[in-house]
Amino acid sequence: MNNVVFIVNEHAGNGRGKKIWKKWKEAITFQYTYMITERSGHAIEIARNHAISTDDDLLIVAVGGDGTIHEIIVGITGYNHVHVGVISAGSGNDFGRTFSVFQTVEQLDCYVHSTYASVKMDLALLDTGQHQYEVVNNAGFGFDAKVAYSVNHSKWKKRLNTFGLGKLTYILYLIKELFTFKRFSFTLHKDEEVVTYDDVWFIVVCNQPYFGGGMKISPSSKPDDQLIEMTVVYNLARWKLLFIFGTVFFGKHTKYKEVIQFQAKNYTITMHDEVYGHVDGEFSCITDENHAYSFSVIPKAWNLAKHTEKGV
Repeated sequence: MNNVVFIVNEHAGNGRGKKIWKKWKEAITFQYTYMITERSGHAIEIARNHAISTDDDLLIVAVGGDGTIHEIIVGITGYNHVHVGVISAGSGNDFGRTFSVFQTVEQLDCYVHSTYASVKMDLALLDTGQHQYEVVNNAGFGFDAKVAYSVNHSKWKKRLNTFGLGKLTYILYLIKELFTFKRFSFTLHKDEEVVTYDDVWFIVVCNQPYFGGGMKISPSSKPDDQLIEMTVVYNLARWKLLFIFGTVFFGKHTKYKEVIQFQAKNYTITMHDEVYGHVDGEFSCITDENHAYSFSVIPKAWNLAKHTEKGV
């Protein structure tokens, strides 16, 4: 099969996307088409246009980070003839910690000359009442979303990236928000249970275990079980939050009484304060006071290209 399209974000990982694509492009021997993304949202357009253009099996390979992958999956959701492959080239690469990705040209070559084996994966959906957001990895509200927003809109990020020190921006804003973040309250409506949580640092709903560049926030999450997990961190002293963040990389935070987790097909929450939100690490919205937000599962929403170990 030669119906292969690469969608490349050259700016992913502070330019890592361009370097990785150059290396792979020189080694690929089969026929393909490639497109370079030019702006936010462009990968959605490219992926959807290619999905619409054919009814034959189509392999779309993302060369980029979690944001690029998110856009491509959003673009092809509902097109059952499309299979999504990934060459990780971002800075966080949380997607690649759970999902199968192509690590060598040999793996990809074997796949292209096979029958396009794939595994159906779920999506989560955040409904704000005004907008619906597809969620590949995770989405939520609170401290982590505010840090991500501050980092992505900081003039220091671009300057430090020039010297390969972009991650320092995240550390700086994490420390800043640790002392300034205003905690919030929300009400969880789950089945017939209604519970209000106060003094909340953040809520995150996960379709897979990782977020924030390797933090194992939701150890039990599986992207194909038609369930989503909610993690709530609340009633926690500021100094202890920093300590718990250190344990998240190993999935050990769940033993603390201030960390609670739920598993279900859907959740409805009422936010009682204005709080920053994110979807797959990107800003989604600022919540309205006493407004309801819902999370649900779209089962078997897209096809993940599943390579064999041959070629490793």
